[in-house]
Parts: sequence; structure tokens; C-alpha cells
Amino acid sequence: MTNLTFYGGVGQIGGNKVLVEDRDARIWLDMGATFDFGSEYFVEYLMPRERFGLRDYFALGLLPKLPGLYGAEWLDRAGLPHESPRFSAAFISHIHFDHTNHLRFLDPAIPVHLGVGTKIILDSWEITTRGMDLLAHDYRTFRTGASVDADGVEVEPIHVDHSAPAAYGFLVHTSAGTIAYTGDLRQHGPHSEMTKDFIDAAKTNEPIALITEGTRVTPADPRANFTEALVKSKSIETAGRAKGKAVFATFYPRDVDRMRTFVEVAKAVDRQFVVQARAAHLLVSLSQDTRIQVPDVLRDPDLLVYDRRFHRQETWEKNLFAQLGDRVVTSDYVREHQDELVVQLDFTTMPELIDIQPVPGSAFIHSKSEPIEENDEVEKAVANWVRFFKLRRSQYHASGHMSEREIADMIRAIAPKAVIPIHTEYPERFTQFASHVVQPVLASPMPVG
Repeated sequence: MTNLTFYGGVGQIGGNKVLVEDRDARIWLDMGATFDFGSEYFVEYLMPRERFGLRDYFALGLLPKLPGLYGAEWLDRAGLPHESPRFSAAFISHIHFDHTNHLRFLDPAIPVHLGVGTKIILDSWEITTRGMDLLAHDYRTFRTGASVDADGVEVEPIHVDHSAPAAYGFLVHTSAGTIAYTGDLRQHGPHSEMTKDFIDAAKTNEPIALITEGTRVTPADPRANFTEALVKSKSIETAGRAKGKAVFATFYPRDVDRMRTFVEVAKAVDRQFVVQARAAHLLVSLSQDTRIQVPDVLRDPDLLVYDRRFHRQETWEKNLFAQLGDRVVTSDYVREHQDELVVQLDFTTMPELIDIQPVPGSAFIHSKSEPIEENDEVEKAVANWVRFFKLRRSQYHASGHMSEREIADMIRAIAPKAVIPIHTEYPERFTQFASHVVQPVLASPMPVG
């Protein structure tokens, strides 16, 4: 018998953790944390007592007590016995933390399969970000179409387009039939052909079940269905109007397509693009993967890297700046040449505006999802910075997720026997465009086939 058990992503966006059990195989699809993981009990400086390992997580029901899943160190500190791994492998669809963050709890002897590009991004993230550490694992990389055997079950990764490079869906070929898993995907991005490859492969294998995300399956979707090309053209228009003023752009730090877009925006309006150091490190790292096209930080004279002038510079930053020479710039340079630049500005780098002193009316292009919650504290803070410095805000973003209509079209094209919606707050809406919808129940095994 083949069973599916969902330990996350049920009735909520993010936190995907799907267990596939078939004969001797016990396979995880993603190992993510929800965006609000533990927020019922922990806020700001009130945090789980990690000196006691998993004790707090288990006591509050935040993690399932599954023998043979967790690392010995986490269990030892909780005063609990460790058991040898009882799971075949974990397969990671892409880098976003709502699909990866709970890897840190996993027993390091359990193989973790992920894309070549995903591993490069993870390495860069851990090098450049304090506190970001998923710990040591038996990482094994794959590329699209290269099947992996996990205790007798073939898992086939197929690339998809998403707002992070090296994203994949999976075809899990069980004894009961093929289970298709979308991960996160879109059809309106610059690599829509990748998503089409996944849909075509899933259709060919006539899946007994399609486990699909539904982030934008909602009664009222606040996200405009922009393409990346439209983000580019709108941003060029906005930057072109900012004569004699600065242009700032904020976007997700691992969205390589968006970085490339703003490099092209800057060139189109005869400006240079200033990227933050962490983003530059990521681009240099990803240049190792010839299948991912990234801006050439080390050679492009129109790409500059921002130095925030920390008193203590990290080794990775010293090494990066040494390679770049005079293309490393500070707030002084940006202030004096602001009408010649497009500057990446992350949420955590907003205080640089104090030193840059942008000309009032400078452009601020917000290239992330529109805020969903009116009381979003991050959004309030960003709005206050924009207001204080009298910036002109524009909103241009191409979502990393399919719209509801695109999800419906995908389901019709694949024609699975059953549809299982996850990564969505409105799973009941799937019944409007899928004939056989099975709603998962958290931590409850579901037979398939």
C-alpha cells in the first residue's frame, strides 16, 4: 500500500512536509517551516530553548514525534533517546525556507537530494548570513530528469519556473502509480518552458495523484499577474522619469531573475546597477552553474557592489571586495552619483538612506508581493522610510506562483486521478475546477492508488 502523510502545508501557505510511504521506502518531499512557525507561543526575544534541543517543540506540538527522523544532538539535549534513521531520503524542491528550514532538525545520516543550483544557493546563504545554518547533511545533487532511486522508489525531478532558480517538481513512481508534486511554480515567468516540461511529463505518466500548491487560489488575489518582461518595461519607464534623482529597487534577495531584470533596467536608462554584497556573492557563486544565467559581477563594468562599511568585515566580504577593486562603492559615492545609478535596497539596508540622502522625489520600485496584511509591521516600516525621504513608490512584481486560472489549466492538462491541494489557504476552491479533490488532514495517513 502507498500512503501520503502531510505534516505541513495543510490549509496554509508554506511549511511543506509530505511523507510518501511505499513498500520499504519512506520519502520526504520538502522539509519546510511555516511562515508563522511557533508564533502562537514565541515572539521576538521569546524563543524556544534550543539548549534543550527539541523539548519545547515537542511539548507544544510544533513538531511531530517521529522515531528515526531527528538528529542525535537535538534529541540528546532534550533527554530523549536517539534511533537510527527510519527514512529513505528527503527531496527538496527549491531553496525557500518554507521548503527547507526544518532540514536543520533532520538526522544527518538521511540523504538530502536537491538541485545543483539549490546547493550552491544554500552554501552562499550560509556563508553570508549569520544564524543561517541548516547543519551538516548527506547532500546529494541532481539535475532535471536524472532519476534517483530511494529504497526501490524512483523519484524523477523535473525543473519548473519559480522566483528562485533551480526549482523542481517531482514525479514519484510508486508501486501504486505515479504521484506528481509541483513544489512552487509559475507559468508567467521568464522560464515558462520549464514549467511546461513538468506539466507534459506529469501528463505522460498519468498520475494517480497530483499534490499541487495553491498560493494564489483565493477568492480575491491581490497580486497583479505581471510577467517579468512587464516588470522590466514598467521599471524602465519609472527609472527614465527620475531625471537627476536616485532610483532604488527592492526585491527578494535570491530572485536571480529579478536581479537580471534590474541590471537590464539600469543599462536601458544609462545607469549602473549597485547590488548589495550578499547578492553579489550569490551571483558569483551561481556562475559556477553554467545552466543558470546570472549577471557577471566580476566582469560587468556597469555592476557595482555596495559596501556598508561594517567595523568588522567578514572574510567572504573581504575576498569579494578584493576581486572587485574600484567597483566597490559606499554611501558617499552613491550620494554624489545618485542620478547615475539604480541601487538595490533591502529591508535591512533601509538605514543607508540616511547617508545616501536621496533627492526628494527619487524613485522607489517595490518589486515584491503586495502586502497581504494591513498591519504588516515590515510594510509599515518600509512605508515610513519611503515617506520620510519623500520617495515616489511604484509596485511592479511578477509572482513566483501560478494564478488560480493557471492552476486550473495545469490540472486539466495533467488530468490526474486525484488532486491534493497544499500550500494554500483555500483548498476548498479546488473543487471548482477539479473533478476529484482529496483534502489532506494534518498528520493523518492517506492511502493512494
